[in-house]
Amino acid sequence: MVAKKAKVIISNLARASLRSHIEYLKKEVSEETAEYVKQGILAKCAALPDFSGYSKERYLENESTDYRSVTQWDYNIIYTVVQGEVRILNIIHTSLHPDKRKEI
Repeated sequence: MVAKKAKVIISNLARASLRSHIEYLKKEVSEETAEYVKQGILAKCAALPDFSGYSKERYLENESTDYRSVTQWDYNIIYTVVQGEVRILNIIHTSLHPDKRKEI
């Protein structure tokens, strides 16, 4: 029997964050770069069910929820795994202050 693959759910906050990063790249770099980054981040999110055991998010270790994170280029994807679902909570730029990671 084949195990059911976990579903990936991207929160509204994570969607808004990604949109903001992509709009910035379109304006400051290029449409092509923005699309490349967007596709790369979304591909990393889609692959999380296969590799959901990435490292714990060190700036959220004291929280009661088991937050995890993975980095794609300069973007940190913060997520949790709950009841067979990978929930993407936020996507932040790695240059932001660690306190920004707590905005989930």
